[in-house]
Amino acid sequence: MIKHRGYSRLIHRLSDSKLCFSSLILSLAYLLGFEPFGYRFIGLLSVSILFYFALKLEERKAALLFFLFGFFLYCFGLYWLYISIHTVSGAPKVLALVLIGLLSVYLSFFHSVFGFFFVKLHRKISNEWISLLFIAPSLWVLLEITRGYLLTGFPWFSLGYMESARLISSWAPIGGVYLVSLIMAMMASAILLIFLKKRVIGSSIIIIAIVSSYFLSMHDWTIRSIESPFRVALVQGNIQQDRKWLKSEFENTLTHYASSLEDLEGIDLVIWPEVAIPSLKRNVESYLQYLETQMIEKDIRMLILGINTQDDSGRVYNSMISLGAEKNIYQKRHLVPFGEYFPVTERIRSWMRSMNLPSRDISQGDNKQEHFHLGDLSMAPSICYEDIFGSDLLDFFPQSDVLINITNNAWFGQSIASAQHLQMSRMRAIESGRYLLRSTNTGISAIIDPKGKMQVTSRPYEYSVITGNFFPMEGRTLYMLWGDAFSLLLSIFLMTMGAIIGMLRFKN
Repeated sequence: MIKHRGYSRLIHRLSDSKLCFSSLILSLAYLLGFEPFGYRFIGLLSVSILFYFALKLEERKAALLFFLFGFFLYCFGLYWLYISIHTVSGAPKVLALVLIGLLSVYLSFFHSVFGFFFVKLHRKISNEWISLLFIAPSLWVLLEITRGYLLTGFPWFSLGYMESARLISSWAPIGGVYLVSLIMAMMASAILLIFLKKRVIGSSIIIIAIVSSYFLSMHDWTIRSIESPFRVALVQGNIQQDRKWLKSEFENTLTHYASSLEDLEGIDLVIWPEVAIPSLKRNVESYLQYLETQMIEKDIRMLILGINTQDDSGRVYNSMISLGAEKNIYQKRHLVPFGEYFPVTERIRSWMRSMNLPSRDISQGDNKQEHFHLGDLSMAPSICYEDIFGSDLLDFFPQSDVLINITNNAWFGQSIASAQHLQMSRMRAIESGRYLLRSTNTGISAIIDPKGKMQVTSRPYEYSVITGNFFPMEGRTLYMLWGDAFSLLLSIFLMTMGAIIGMLRFKN
């Protein structure tokens, strides 16, 4: 106990510069919990230490600590945005750094709010185990949910994603990634309680979490609707983004992708990545007809690919279409701000054009769109980072039997972005109890099973054609019924109960 009080006094006296250094170390430790590193315990332990700091600091210092933690986390964890903004798009280095800094400041605000209000509530409650088991996890998740929805949302580095396809992710079919975050935050609190000499409470929480997660992992929320699998081929074109739209490369790109069909005779489904064909659909109709001829010769039932489409009014959409047995089309609904559309004034847009920066908006697809169909097979389509938003896919369930995602990680070079994105994608398979077929231009393409396990993966950052089997799945997970509302309401309930119990104890 004397040793613990010594730590407490030391933390309370920390200067702002030492807080800055502490937040830097903790942010790097948290980042290590995610792919491609995968040191989950280190990531979880960093949350425990953050909670400990919050118990001992006053509101201003706690807000500063958590703000700096978030700022360093996003600056280092999202460094690959520099590749997209400067290296690929050609923006000045200073502008790229400023934009990353502004995004990091915005995202760090949510962490700062956690630090401030957690300390405020803890001081009213004055009970460590109630604050740690009720207030900290629920407030953490409430702010994760807010960050994941506000201003189109950006759920990168939500705590639950550390556990994609791991034991604790077995809670995802019940409440999605945010319920996994809640369980993880409770475990971080339990680790801290053990350190604070409340070993019975802390150990009990950890044992309950692990045992219950194990039994949940044994449960199958969905079942195969047929016993014979479909054969699928995922094509990873590995076209570099800075060369993709060059006129001199156009014919090579068309030939490159068409040649991928040569050894795929008898395949049910072939999937090419996002904007595999760098053109408007109306400009390559003859090429698409040629592909259909090749498909008939090779007995390929369907080819799904990414391409831009244009409507009669001239609006351009980032689209997914299918060729072959049935014609389907999906237009991307959740667009990337400052990537696919620019919510800026005309003056700023003119300046962007003068700097030779992308400034034209992609149009948003309708919120209600049809599934893709191949006979009795129903598929839920998504494009690019739409698959990091679990709630966006709920419209397609429970009718859809499988998830299809096409993406293009070439924007971020050979960085950690591909591994981070894949880790988040795997959670969608777990939440829905469906296979996920993920084709990316470069990075990592994969066939992912309903438990989030990768059945087949491509060679990273190389041209690959991977083949494998998948089964249509039927059934409904609880997450399909209520989406993120369950985690939201549960977090509000836990925080309210913690505040009431704590204040009553304090009053007595």
